[in-house]
Amino acid sequence: MTLKTDWAFIEKVLGDDHTRTVFLGGKTGTGKTYTAMRSGLGGRNLYCVTLTPETPAAELRGFWMPKGNEFVWQDGVFISAMREGARVVVNEIAHASHDVLALMYPILESEETAALTLPTGETVCPAKGFQVICTDNVSIDYLPEALQNRFDSILNVTSPHPAAIARLNPGFREAARRAFDLDEGRGVSIRGWIQVQKYAESMGSEDAFRACFGEERGHQLYTATLLMDDDGVTEMCEDDDDDDNE
Repeated sequence: MTLKTDWAFIEKVLGDDHTRTVFLGGKTGTGKTYTAMRSGLGGRNLYCVTLTPETPAAELRGFWMPKGNEFVWQDGVFISAMREGARVVVNEIAHASHDVLALMYPILESEETAALTLPTGETVCPAKGFQVICTDNVSIDYLPEALQNRFDSILNVTSPHPAAIARLNPGFREAARRAFDLDEGRGVSIRGWIQVQKYAESMGSEDAFRACFGEERGHQLYTATLLMDDDGVTEMCEDDDDDDNE
């Protein structure tokens, strides 16, 4: 069952001792990866990988590498995390190739049955605390059914992380909240707003929008933001330390 929920609940799930495999889906630039890499680690080591269709399974499992006159085995991300009881954050899981999926299926099995046999002949089982947090901008429905069924928890991000919103100056915050809810292709991620804010400090808001989004769309967004904020663009770029702590 897909849960539409808030960030407090997401962080609660990530920090729970019973959490092992999680799919974290939702719009781009909301803080999914940031939260997956920081929330509820509980002292675990962290590994992070972003998949492309060309990512080889060997990069995640491990491989033989030359050392002097012999070849030695080098653990990949997943095997290292399994041995240590660490957390692996897998971004863009929908880009996983068939080979990567074939590798992940036995690893994402239940705690009692998860295991992977290496080319060395060794079978590695996950140590206590091992977690896999997969993120993507698409719905879990886009993933193969066999992969969907291996997630203990399916969480859907419906709004930007409060910590990301808090990084914006007061005048940008309301504009960012409204833009987030626009149709796909028209919205602006929090990451985009943060970069606009950085540019605005040195080149002014209008040029900041143009630099981030191009001439035409930048002008449209700049104009729309002015309309959203009664105080005008000058106020949007001013710091407000008290408001940043909300």
